[in-house]
Amino acid sequence: WFENIKGQLSEDAAGNLQNEINNLTSIKADNEKVVHNTGDEDIAGKKNFTDDMKTKNLEVSGKLELPTATLTVTTKSGLVLILNKLGDLAEVSFSGEVSNVTPGKMIPGTWVDNPFHPTTTKQLIGHFAGRDTSFHIDLKPDGSMIWWGAAIGTA
Repeated sequence: WFENIKGQLSEDAAGNLQNEINNLTSIKADNEKVVHNTGDEDIAGKKNFTDDMKTKNLEVSGKLELPTATLTVTTKSGLVLILNKLGDLAEVSFSGEVSNVTPGKMIPGTWVDNPFHPTTTKQLIGHFAGRDTSFHIDLKPDGSMIWWGAAIGTA
């Protein structure tokens, strides 16, 4: 191949090709300016990872920001849930006056919206103020809620 092409290149063309080869060699990555797959090193500047990331250990020496969300759900039975989410952790507070609920039955009214759907059914536990009874609610992955407490009619 070289013998065939050698006669076709002028000195200018051969010189241009050599210059291109030299340019490629000069722009190769500077070992001090790249992130390596192994070994300890400090990396400065803002980096954006657009795919999932997994790490074995994580030490944070600065601000760690997690996505937050807030949702208030008012059911037809009068139960109000105030949900606050920080990362994957959700906190729920209860308020309202509960009526028309039956143990083992779905709580009527608005369901919990995303991003508050759990991946598996979670039990939310509460206590009635001024009473000696407690209750729990199953929050299902589809956002529906099942009441597990005393049967409460209209009172």
